Amino acid sequence: MTIETQATRNPPDERYDLILVGSGMGALTVGSLMARIRGKRVLVVERHFKAGGFTHTFRRKQFQWDVGLHYVGQMGDDAFAGRLMALVTGGQVRWRPMPEPFERFVYPGLTFDLFGGKDRFESELVRLFPHEGRAIARYTRDVRKAASAYGLWVTRRNGSAVARFVATAAGWFRPANWKLTTKEYLDRHFQEPALKAVLASQWGDYGLPPSRSPFPLHALIVQHYLGGGYYPEGGAGKIAAAVEDAIEAAGGRILVGHEVTEILVRQGRACGVKVRKTNPAGGGASVEYFAPVIVSDAGALATYTRLVPRDAPIPFRDDLAEFARGHPPATNVTLYLGFTGDPRTLGFKGENHWIYAGLDHEQAYARRGAWIEDGQIPQVYLSFPSLKDPQATSHTAEIIAWADYDCFARWREQPWRRRDQDYQTLKERIAGWLIEFVERRYPGFAALIAYRELSTPITNEFFTGQTAGGIYGLPSVAERFDPQNDAWHHPRTPIPGLFLTGADVAALGIVGAMIGGMTTLGHLPEGISTVEIARAAARLAEKRRKAFARTTRDA
Repeated sequence: MTIETQATRNPPDERYDLILVGSGMGALTVGSLMARIRGKRVLVVERHFKAGGFTHTFRRKQFQWDVGLHYVGQMGDDAFAGRLMALVTGGQVRWRPMPEPFERFVYPGLTFDLFGGKDRFESELVRLFPHEGRAIARYTRDVRKAASAYGLWVTRRNGSAVARFVATAAGWFRPANWKLTTKEYLDRHFQEPALKAVLASQWGDYGLPPSRSPFPLHALIVQHYLGGGYYPEGGAGKIAAAVEDAIEAAGGRILVGHEVTEILVRQGRACGVKVRKTNPAGGGASVEYFAPVIVSDAGALATYTRLVPRDAPIPFRDDLAEFARGHPPATNVTLYLGFTGDPRTLGFKGENHWIYAGLDHEQAYARRGAWIEDGQIPQVYLSFPSLKDPQATSHTAEIIAWADYDCFARWREQPWRRRDQDYQTLKERIAGWLIEFVERRYPGFAALIAYRELSTPITNEFFTGQTAGGIYGLPSVAERFDPQNDAWHHPRTPIPGLFLTGADVAALGIVGAMIGGMTTLGHLPEGISTVEIARAAARLAEKRRKAFARTTRDA
């Protein structure tokens, strides 16, 4: 056994049934349900000093923001995603419907308000574009079919042979056409450029412009939000806190501020992880933790090209690396704002705003690097955490814009919060441009700002370990879904004892990563089938319904 001189084994009283690399939504799902349902002792290792991945929150002074969860669809008690989330969190997180309209698409001379409900969605589109009524009705039908086809593709990764057979058989009748891009679909069925722009407005939710996104991916996101948006009371950090309670109750723990530097493979089998502290006080010392099952939520690229030893047999490692070089991940800057006053005085109610400088989404994507130099911002996403959360005590907002990682790469080796003056000057300039962009659409916005802080792709990279600070895992371009690339994102890896979970297994986003976690659970030794999970989620939903009925009756 090769161990660095500074490395030590985990003590005898720290024996684990399962080790999770990372604490994103996929890992939280696996860790929570293995602890709650199977009583397994789980160790979660997280490089950040906060658990939760892109579901964690942070504070500055009296202000609090989410770093990645800005809204989620299908969180009602009647939706499977909502029931699964309740099961993962033990019902400790309450999801509130966002105000209606929950989204606003803003273009020069055109604003479209998005309300929950397919019928309202169609009627609002037909009101603006009456001559496209038949195509709009067909669009919502095609969205439902294409989203269903995506779901069947995910189900074919299920641990149940029956589920895989059913999904495969159904796929013959409803195959996912990954080669059909969103742009091709829209150009084929619609005439009006403004309507095509409106329908593609949420492309930021998957990080690819219409010409590069497969229509099933676009459809999945549209279908996900047709019923409206939800937000967790108290912020997204409540999710990890609820899961930590379950893991600790079963004798496990979430270890933050520790980075997995290697997945240990002995005699051809994954058996543990090598870990180092991420703070300078750690002194470079490492410790090795062992368990019979290792699950990586670090993403396929990081898992196979950085964490698994080079001498481990990964037949597709070079192909995956080549794919990553040809398809850079979606990266962004985020401006976190704290207000002196209430943004509702300017007419905001808590809805998200997708603000575009023009109708051309391809140009907006192409300028994700150029605007960092010239200040001509093509688009931003504006969100108000405090207006969505009744527990918020101070008003906040976030402005998000796509940005090219290469614009910041020269500072990646400098320490976080101690990067040089050129970097600080660039961040201040970007922050000013973003505020200006919103101020032009909503006069008075800038006057409310009391605090501002900008994060960049190298911030994301530092905290998450994702290549180039990517926020959505492997880019969901058509090539990713080619059958010969299926092994890249399958829960089972070529190494016995090692499994993959999270967004790369199923779909991007919070719910996509959670479904990835559920999919992985069906493959683990002593794992949990999708049917068992569904039954447990239904029982919890019924228990919560009865408790609510009793409370209402007693009141």
